[in-house]
Amino acid sequence: MLKIQPSQIILSLILCLTLYSELSIAASNEMIVKKSVRKEMNTISSHIRDMGLYIASEGEFVKNANKTIIQKHLQELGLLFKNIKIHPVIETQGLTIGQAAIAEQLDQTLVLFNKDQKPKARAKLNAALNLCVSCHTQSPGTIHSEQPKFFQDKDISKLKISDFERAELYFITRDFESAIKLYDKFLNASKKSDDDEFILKALERQLIYYLKIKRSFPLALDHFTGYLKDKRFNDIVNQEISDWVKALSGKSLWDHFDAAKTKEEEMDKFMKNFITDDEEGPIFTVTNSTEVFDLNLSSILMDYYNAHPDTKLGAKILYWMAIIDKRVNDDLFFSLGDYYLLACMEKYNKDPVAKECYEAYMDELEINYLTTEKEFPSEIKAKILKLQQLLNLTEAKKK
Repeated sequence: MLKIQPSQIILSLILCLTLYSELSIAASNEMIVKKSVRKEMNTISSHIRDMGLYIASEGEFVKNANKTIIQKHLQELGLLFKNIKIHPVIETQGLTIGQAAIAEQLDQTLVLFNKDQKPKARAKLNAALNLCVSCHTQSPGTIHSEQPKFFQDKDISKLKISDFERAELYFITRDFESAIKLYDKFLNASKKSDDDEFILKALERQLIYYLKIKRSFPLALDHFTGYLKDKRFNDIVNQEISDWVKALSGKSLWDHFDAAKTKEEEMDKFMKNFITDDEEGPIFTVTNSTEVFDLNLSSILMDYYNAHPDTKLGAKILYWMAIIDKRVNDDLFFSLGDYYLLACMEKYNKDPVAKECYEAYMDELEINYLTTEKEFPSEIKAKILKLQQLLNLTEAKKK
């Protein structure tokens, strides 16, 4: 797992501003909503700037002298994210997360902080706001429109952070071209003896860029082949790149994919050809794939679901998006997998796949809670019961 850097926590906070500001852009008949969002985002921005010192430094975050001011900011941020009006694109485009997810995480952050579990609260805050980062790499606005610079280059250069951290700042605020150049600079300055962790993270960010943003196997192949020729990295890193190059040397899972023009029967056939729960057969399974095809497949599924939110394949798509997202994003940003599984159950509770989503969700809950505790907390038990009732699982258990 990537160690949480102080600057990354600030960057994650800033990213939320870009996500929700963008969602406020609406048609003229939604001008009131847009103005409301912008006003509230300015207030959120003010809170974040005021919290900057405490978020950047764990030492400052845990000081009793700062407790009152941090509590105040967390409370007000939580209320702002709960009450902010969100543009309906987050629903119509099939994006299954919203401000409620972040508000829930902020509530949990405040609970931990009030219990004097401040390091955990700080980690929870970072994880909550990284939710925005994961959403940004999947948002339709990222792919189909050029994003304005959130930060000026001169401001970035003044920050006392590494090239890797500068690249991260550009990346999460969607200035991808600037990010890729800085990742290159960081990687080209690295040595074989350097920490693999950050080298691999920089390479993974570039892979995400070429496959989810540029949507180009040839560009990715050319880029990573160049790194292999340089022989700059150690054997472990080179092996990872070699695996990517091997996959990239072939074709995309669906060449010239056009989500809007794709018919439901075509998508159904594609999923049957390339996805299966079995260990052998199609290229993608629960336990067997590569990051290249994971990213490629997630883009295809998300694009289709964005274009056809009422598809009968919705439950199946959300299930596999959850599986992919957990595998790819658990160690990159913040996995949206649980939110996809919840959406699968809540929106498609009559679909047989919803029960598979429930089983996958329960597996995650058991890993997260029952490895250290004997039973689930009361609020989790209540959530499980609600899902069981929604899916008619309580009657099945009685029998």
